[in-house]
Amino acid sequence: MRPEHHLIVTEGTKTEPLYFEEIRQRVNAEHRGDWVTVDVRGVGMNTLSLLAHAQALAKSSARGYTHVWVVYDRDSFAAENFNAVAAACEAEDAGGARFHAIWSNECFELWYLLHFEYLQADLSRCMYGPKLDAHLAKMGAGPYHKSTPGMFALLEPRLDVALANARKLEDRNAGKTPEASRPGTMVHKLIEHLRPFMGKGGGVA
Repeated sequence: MRPEHHLIVTEGTKTEPLYFEEIRQRVNAEHRGDWVTVDVRGVGMNTLSLLAHAQALAKSSARGYTHVWVVYDRDSFAAENFNAVAAACEAEDAGGARFHAIWSNECFELWYLLHFEYLQADLSRCMYGPKLDAHLAKMGAGPYHKSTPGMFALLEPRLDVALANARKLEDRNAGKTPEASRPGTMVHKLIEHLRPFMGKGGGVA
């Protein structure tokens, strides 16, 4: 089975693109084609601008995308905008593509931490780095920086742990808006969808 065509649009210019670029390379190499595209929208644009960018890319694509993944953090965006993107993705149909809101509250690094622990405390984003540093040090890696390359490969042996923790957190946040889901993330939804197309990776911790 071959993957469908996917577009991943990220608001961040370092952490998320580096992570998803590894996945793009894995999927495309495994299936000898251009199945996953990663587009970076730049920090400073609000969540609705990111969605508009993703919509424009999907509508202008000559081949068309099957899935469009809109990846964004809580940052300092207005709560109504943070929630609105998720609602709009549910209703969007740009050229037949299915849209997915892949939000993280507070930040994408929550997904990294879930590879090591189930985190349900509402921590400020400044506390994520030191916690990651401690976990990575135990692996003989680190310290963590937003521009650290190779995070997918480094953490892949613990991917099943992260998926289980993310699903548990999603269950805990059931019925809440994205803004009220603190902490919360939907990154596992994207990983679960693309994982079967990545080929063989690391083992399970």
